[in-house]
Amino acid sequence: MNKPVTLHRRIVGNSDAPNLIILHGLLGSADNWLTLAKRYSEKFQVHLVDARNHGRSPKSKSHSYPAMAEDLLGYLNENEIEKTALIGHSMGGKTAMTFAEKHPERVTKLIIADIAPRAYLPNHGHIFEALKMTSPENATSREEVLESLRLSLGSDSVLIQFLMKSLRREKSGGFSWSFNVDVLSNAIHRITEKIDLTINTLPTLFIYGRKSEYVTQNDISEVEELYLQIETACLENSGHWLHAQEPELFFEITSEFLS
Repeated sequence: MNKPVTLHRRIVGNSDAPNLIILHGLLGSADNWLTLAKRYSEKFQVHLVDARNHGRSPKSKSHSYPAMAEDLLGYLNENEIEKTALIGHSMGGKTAMTFAEKHPERVTKLIIADIAPRAYLPNHGHIFEALKMTSPENATSREEVLESLRLSLGSDSVLIQFLMKSLRREKSGGFSWSFNVDVLSNAIHRITEKIDLTINTLPTLFIYGRKSEYVTQNDISEVEELYLQIETACLENSGHWLHAQEPELFFEITSEFLS
């Protein structure tokens, strides 16, 4: 087992409130969830954590779900959190499922957003190639990096805008990506692989976008067999980025479940 890393986090809400930890997806960061976290913080102490190789968490040569689940366990222990609710989107959803499988006694409720435990085709190659062609360390402006992504990724403005949120200016000059491009690129088969789960009795919400390519009817049937206390919710006008595409409805459904 690889050594756990100490996760960077932003905490929102009252320390006396129940805990809620939010786990972001691949190439994202905790900051992607800040707007929703502020709303959850009316009833929870919300922990927004950067996964290893993302955001301001440490870089690591390894990247796998067992490793990220152990990072999360270390975070709970370091912060003396006995139990917590979990929200995980995409890669974060698989991390949450892996953690709940290994440490169900530490989880109160589980929310999985638009991801299934099955294997996916590792079709992120064009994204990583585009990122590798940007040379942010030599760029003199954000616009240079943006134009490079546009040349590689074309008209996918949603993806480009999402990636640009992780571009940061370096004090010494130039820019850098806050995610670990080389390690994540090499680990994409681990990120998209199937995770093995057994039957679980935790209260679980499986929420997905109708227009998403990540969730099929077979996926829903599979998770309904794995999680005995499961609720499902479909956001009709959303794709994979359901928490950003229909934030009001996402918040309404998840808050009701958490309550």
